[in-house]
Amino acid sequence: MKRILTSIPIMAALVVMMLPGVADAQVRGEILGPGATKIPIAVPRLKWLGGARIDRAADVFVRVLAADLEMSGIFHVINPAAYIEDPQRSGITRDEINFESWQAIGALGLARGAYQGTPAGITIESRFFDVADRSSTGGSRFRGRLDEVPSMAHRMADTVMEFVTGRKGPFSSKIAFISDRAERFRDVYTFGFDGEINRITNHRSITMAPGWHPDGKSLVFTSFKGGRPGLYTFDLRTGADIRVATRFGVNVGGTFSPDGGTLLLSREVAGNTDVYSINVEKQQITPVTSHWGIDVDPSWSPDGRRVAFCSSRSGSPQIYTMTPAGKDISRLTFEGNYNCSPVWSPDGRTIAYAGRANSGGHQIFTIPAAGGDPRQLTDTASNEDPTWSPDSRYIAFARRSGSATKLFMVDALSGRWVQQLTHGSSDDKAPSWSPRHE
Repeated sequence: MKRILTSIPIMAALVVMMLPGVADAQVRGEILGPGATKIPIAVPRLKWLGGARIDRAADVFVRVLAADLEMSGIFHVINPAAYIEDPQRSGITRDEINFESWQAIGALGLARGAYQGTPAGITIESRFFDVADRSSTGGSRFRGRLDEVPSMAHRMADTVMEFVTGRKGPFSSKIAFISDRAERFRDVYTFGFDGEINRITNHRSITMAPGWHPDGKSLVFTSFKGGRPGLYTFDLRTGADIRVATRFGVNVGGTFSPDGGTLLLSREVAGNTDVYSINVEKQQITPVTSHWGIDVDPSWSPDGRRVAFCSSRSGSPQIYTMTPAGKDISRLTFEGNYNCSPVWSPDGRTIAYAGRANSGGHQIFTIPAAGGDPRQLTDTASNEDPTWSPDSRYIAFARRSGSATKLFMVDALSGRWVQQLTHGSSDDKAPSWSPRHE
């Protein structure tokens, strides 16, 4: 199926860049999605202001910040070799910065900062400047240990994106996924945007379908640890690994309600699979659907009023929505012969899903949550398990190409910008994007 694209309004600054008088351009404007003309931005090294000289940690901040902004698809980070200003000699405030030097290399944005070494680690001050009008409304001061520097950079990248687009970026978040990168077992891992991958479980078995608690501090997933699929939670703070709903038979997948009090999951009873809800505190299970068709993959709307799910009740797997009590069931997809894995965007407007229109592989689609025409975002290889970024700007998914499956992300508006996230020979599947870790 041919990929469907939508036109993207380009902010005035980027149009002006192509015309005489570029010095009058302003960075601030409306950007609806990555992949269009990118904003040139400079990210020089941090200026040392005193205390212990820990340039290596300061350089980690700059490297991670620059990588995040480049990965956003919205910015192009200018090569530091082109910078005219010496970051250790130049100023860090609006009155001290020589904006002409940054205009001369074509920068519209400037992420300027400084640091001090402290007994506890490091203090970093970072601010974003609009080079053309010499203004700044975005900046932060961070204090913490040296091992916290990458998270400081992620938070600054989110701040820069908010200054330019009006929405915070997604880089202060993680993506949980399933991988066989350790031995032959499939366990839960997390991916951070500084490239760090951490193993979460060590069940030495098969795990499936990780999902985040709304507070971002724990995960729920299915594991065959005991020989049969069971639902488990993992507390990222304490490392506690607990089996949930031990009395409730074969449970696959799990998704928390926005308030964290209810889990929806797929449960097989007497050969038929339906959606069930579990009251987390009382450990009470209640059937939500009861149909001869297979009902799986529940996903909460962000306000908790609706649930999207996949059902074969029409003869082929399609996307439906309903109330959390299983009422007011409405079919959402009508194109394609196999649509599954729906997931609601955090802003509540859109549902992403994996769809197949012919005998080929699945592709990633979005459709208005209120109903409407689907939009196809991918058109190569086989792509499954979409998951939304916290800002509703990107969708991560698993792509099977050749002998391995890897995680990718795509802009949710047009599909024109795709970025590979994980690498290597392992199979990385079932991504689930966390809330922001503030």
